[in-house]
Amino acid sequence: MINKHWVVVVFVAVLSLLLFWTPFKLGWNGTGMNRIVQNFDGLNFLIVAKTAYDPQLIERDYQEVLSGRKPLYFSAHYPGLPILIRVYDTITTGPNALLLAIITSNILLALVLYWFFDWYTKDGRVTVLLSIVTLFFPARMLAVRAVGSNEMLFIFFVLTSLLLHNQRRRWEAAIMGSLAVLTRSPGIILFMAYFFSTWYMVRGTWLEKIKEFIPYLLIPLTLLGLWVYYGFVFGSFWSYFQVGGNINLYYPFAVFASNMPWVGEIWLEDIVYLTAFMVTGIFLFIKRKGFSAATLFAILYATFTLCVAHRDLARYSIPIMPFVIAGWSEIIPNKVVKLLGYILVIPIFLYAWQFVLSNYQVVADWTKYL
Repeated sequence: MINKHWVVVVFVAVLSLLLFWTPFKLGWNGTGMNRIVQNFDGLNFLIVAKTAYDPQLIERDYQEVLSGRKPLYFSAHYPGLPILIRVYDTITTGPNALLLAIITSNILLALVLYWFFDWYTKDGRVTVLLSIVTLFFPARMLAVRAVGSNEMLFIFFVLTSLLLHNQRRRWEAAIMGSLAVLTRSPGIILFMAYFFSTWYMVRGTWLEKIKEFIPYLLIPLTLLGLWVYYGFVFGSFWSYFQVGGNINLYYPFAVFASNMPWVGEIWLEDIVYLTAFMVTGIFLFIKRKGFSAATLFAILYATFTLCVAHRDLARYSIPIMPFVIAGWSEIIPNKVVKLLGYILVIPIFLYAWQFVLSNYQVVADWTKYL
């Protein structure tokens, strides 16, 4: 029998996505669906899917995106999402393949959110509510879900890995963790969480701990394998670190140092509120669940996020929002809070439409993307 609760979450995820796309599909905003494809970093992931990082193909066909940069620029765009795009590209054109990958990512996100909150609350109605809230908060979430971003796929792999680990299905958890690190580099934080949870929380001899930890070595080995591949195609094992501008880790609250290259402004008050919301949510999550691989991942990821110097800190925080919202789970079901959430959906859509309309790369010739 189909669980009606997770069906509701999937329905909301897909319906909100299609609703967001409607003005673009109908051309009401003066653009078309190409504007969805052109958004950062979807077009870059589509190029990776088309070229498999081949520098000669990149230089030949995508000079307008390179804009004077070296082809190794694309090493900052890990292959998790491009692989999914490439699968769909075998049956349709590239832009449509990206759109199908977006829909798939949203469905996978909805499914794993339901699984995660069901594990956390054991209450079907609250699980549905928290899952839907996570589909829209922070406000940046909708804009990210609607375009070719890899956060959705990353969250799916991370939460699936942690939930499988909780069931002591270590090899399956390790495989999901490996897919996470192939999707976004912070997936390596999963490995760190599993390391600390094994050595400091698992009872037994050090040999027993090693035996339990061995499957998780697959995660860093996968990352090393990707970098070796980068070495073959780009001529440098360290390509990812040579891109420039993709690693913005400095020190706690560095985002408030307005001279940083990706900050550059004084209007950062919203980040103070985001930080308070995030840190409090993580604290409440730990208070309820205690220390585990999941809470260690949330702590480590939040710590690194607070050291990021980037104006778009809301996007950097998205992968741990399920933990944050779980922490606030006792407050969110309140009638007043729910009413506020319903009202905020309107400005969230307006904000996301404005963001997607403005945050895109120019494409003069679409033939290379088909």
